[in-house]
Amino acid sequence: MSTSTEKLQLVLPALSDEIQQTIQDLASNFQKLDNSSDTTETQIPTTRYWKVNKKVWNSNPQSGQYVGWVNVREGQACPKWNPLFQYNMGDKIVPINDNGHYYECVQTGRSGPNEPSFPTTAGGAINDTQGATKWTPTHSYKLNEVVFPSVDNNRFYICTVSGVSGATEPVWSTVDGGTVSDGMVVWTGYRIVKWIEKGTSALFRPFGKIE
Repeated sequence: MSTSTEKLQLVLPALSDEIQQTIQDLASNFQKLDNSSDTTETQIPTTRYWKVNKKVWNSNPQSGQYVGWVNVREGQACPKWNPLFQYNMGDKIVPINDNGHYYECVQTGRSGPNEPSFPTTAGGAINDTQGATKWTPTHSYKLNEVVFPSVDNNRFYICTVSGVSGATEPVWSTVDGGTVSDGMVVWTGYRIVKWIEKGTSALFRPFGKIE
């Protein structure tokens, strides 16, 4: 009859065990050993689901830095949100300022210049168009201001040349990165990214500062 080791609970097969069971036990042992082995990275992980207390060792430690990072909240690790970045369906991010949640892209497009106010309710959705307003005629626009056309076309337009808009609404480009002249203003248009809340995010904290 098989027994188990004390620390990792590895199975110690007995001579009386069936061959198939022994092979399954050995496969389980290998997986436990792999799970408990050291993980090394050059920076905080941005992929995978992580359990609490999992450690990642710094593969290039230097004086004044840390020997690694430890996860203090079980969840999904993701890169931080970036402005004016091309995102595709299925991409995952966390807010720049941690709110305990992560988000998945459900519509391919480009993020806005301002970080959205991400929802924290389960399954909450948001368009990545923080600060955008409806286009207005003869209005003074500054660089990086964002507008929507009067008729929604699932895109936003960012001011790339400042000035006063025209008296009539321009014909908006529906090509990503396409530009539109509007009086003195030039707009560059992009498809809107849409995010949905997907669950709890991992939170890695550095440990072991090297003096």
